[in-house]
Amino acid sequence: MRSQVFVIPALFVFGGCKLTDVEIVPSPELVVAAVTAVLTVDDPLQPAQAELSVVALITRSERSQSYEIPGAVVRIIGEHGQSMLLQEVPDPVATCLAHRTDGARHPSGGSCYIGRVWPSPITPGEQLSLEVALPDGRLLTGASRLPGFLSPTGLSLTNGRCRLEPDTGYRFSWSPVPGASAFVAEAQLVGLGEHWSRDDPLYLPVALRGRDHTTMVFPRDFLYELVEREEWELHRVLHKGLPAGAAADVMIGAVDRNWANWIRLRRGLEGEVHVPSVFGDGTGWFGTALGWKVGIESRETDPEADDDLPLCGPPTA
Repeated sequence: MRSQVFVIPALFVFGGCKLTDVEIVPSPELVVAAVTAVLTVDDPLQPAQAELSVVALITRSERSQSYEIPGAVVRIIGEHGQSMLLQEVPDPVATCLAHRTDGARHPSGGSCYIGRVWPSPITPGEQLSLEVALPDGRLLTGASRLPGFLSPTGLSLTNGRCRLEPDTGYRFSWSPVPGASAFVAEAQLVGLGEHWSRDDPLYLPVALRGRDHTTMVFPRDFLYELVEREEWELHRVLHKGLPAGAAADVMIGAVDRNWANWIRLRRGLEGEVHVPSVFGDGTGWFGTALGWKVGIESRETDPEADDDLPLCGPPTA
């Protein structure tokens, strides 16, 4: 099964290609395009093939109301002439919009366009151009350079997975990433037993401001959401490490300047300044990101298994 890509501005999402926290400031009439292009590597130790996923939410705001713009032609063009034409989907709320924890959705309307290709013809560090042609002839354009490859250091994997000793963590580290303006990550945890009795996996997003970050401890650095929700017992358990029997999918990514500028991530990127990167007959932002996914299991080694998963690396106490 292929990994889910991450493309929301707030963080990357396992549940699909969704946009959230896109705050549209109404004017007499304003067209806003919120577009993300994400290159996702399944196995960071074997990065030859990756999946490119693009999501665009095109909205017309008028008199404090948001409206769909069906029939637009949305295209992504690589610096070597490769082109991806996005397809309009009928239900933007289910496909492009993520529900916030307070039950709200932002924005309230818009038309959703998506595209996905594997293996990707686009490579890390490549310049991408955006064209949005509206049915009435108006045109919006943008440009973004994908961050360079996010190369892990000291990580051991088998088919994209590794193991932790129970109640320990792992310090992910990577080489500096050209073109990165911030780093975002998310973890989806299962098998927590009495510590998490809900049917849905525990979802933990985190953001790191600035391009100089090169480390992140799992699960300790992913617990800001639990502090906000005052889940103190679960916070205590996971601060120690991943409990025995639990498993997690962890995604770590680098985002470009457009992404970081337009959406000031509330978990680390302070401020409310929105810097547009879409121009022409409207405004908005066109952000790109590159990242990878790792599967983690928390258990003792299996002495009878010839092909047991390797330890991710030296544990953190």
